[in-house]
Amino acid sequence: MKKSTNIVHRDDLDWREVSNGGRIHLLAKSFTVPSGARELGCCFNRLPAGKRSFPEHYHLANEEAIYILKGEGTLLGNGGEQIVREGNFISLPRGEDYSHQMYNHTDQDLEYLCMSTMNEPEVAIYPNSGKMGVFSGQAPGGNPENVAIRSIFYPNETDYFDGED
Repeated sequence: MKKSTNIVHRDDLDWREVSNGGRIHLLAKSFTVPSGARELGCCFNRLPAGKRSFPEHYHLANEEAIYILKGEGTLLGNGGEQIVREGNFISLPRGEDYSHQMYNHTDQDLEYLCMSTMNEPEVAIYPNSGKMGVFSGQAPGGNPENVAIRSIFYPNETDYFDGED
């Protein structure tokens, strides 16, 4: 039987570590690029005990969803704090009402799928730091080193006409 190129098993994927050397530390395996997905991204994530995922953020271009596979954690964000556990599906539409960050408050790994649409360019807002991120040229969950545009900046710190004649 011919092997399908759009079927990927998580055991065949390498872990990508996302960490700031402190409380943010996540391991991810992306199904997106290896499966040939074009409009839907998906990562298998493992969040170690006591750690947080990406900084709290919300999206302006893409919708995201999280499905908890194993364990229990805390969804942090504009909606406050909410305990989530195995079997929970979390819908995260675009906009600041849906800012989010996962936190593993337990002593066991938290495992979940993170899915998103893949509209470009993507703009993410980080409400705790006031930063904005603009991303284009690589599907979510792909190798961030291959992103054509990846800019993080403080949007209110420059004059619109600065450097223009």
